[in-house]
Amino acid sequence: MIPDRTWDPIRFQRGTRAFAALITFINGAIVLGIALLVAPAADLPHPLAAWVIGLTLAIGIGHFVAVVGLIRAKRWAASLVAYLAAAGIGASVFAVLLVTRAELDVLGAGGATTAAFLVWMTAWWLLATRFALKAFSSPAPRVVVTAPTVLATPPPVKPVRAATQPAAPAYVIRPTRNVTFA
Repeated sequence: MIPDRTWDPIRFQRGTRAFAALITFINGAIVLGIALLVAPAADLPHPLAAWVIGLTLAIGIGHFVAVVGLIRAKRWAASLVAYLAAAGIGASVFAVLLVTRAELDVLGAGGATTAAFLVWMTAWWLLATRFALKAFSSPAPRVVVTAPTVLATPPPVKPVRAATQPAAPAYVIRPTRNVTFA
């Protein structure tokens, strides 16, 4: 059975989700390009190269999973885009610090070129996260201001009657001095 999504607020955010999916797709393609073309060509030691290629490939595939989730309007896709962006921004900041402070060539490119590219990727990740989270946020409630209403005279209050006591029983149980256990 197909659910009725006539009044679904996500339905009205198609353009935002599509833009977030497009940016996430571009980011994923760039990350996969780094994993498949740039990282193997860089002269990294063997265990480090394997880790860089493997993690970058997994994160690139994660971008495409997020794109599918955004297109299908899954709420988890926005969180996945945010997590991937956080990982990418963290790696970019670390690489920029390696390039600018330690003067190391990251993945074989020149210092200023790599730093500019990583700052550009950080901006794209922030943009993708902003639109992915916006697509699944609840719309702001509409506040309508109306003129104050004047009430007529309040209705009269009925007096409350005192509660009646229940009648006392005809018998009374009193303690005795002779205790018997019968």
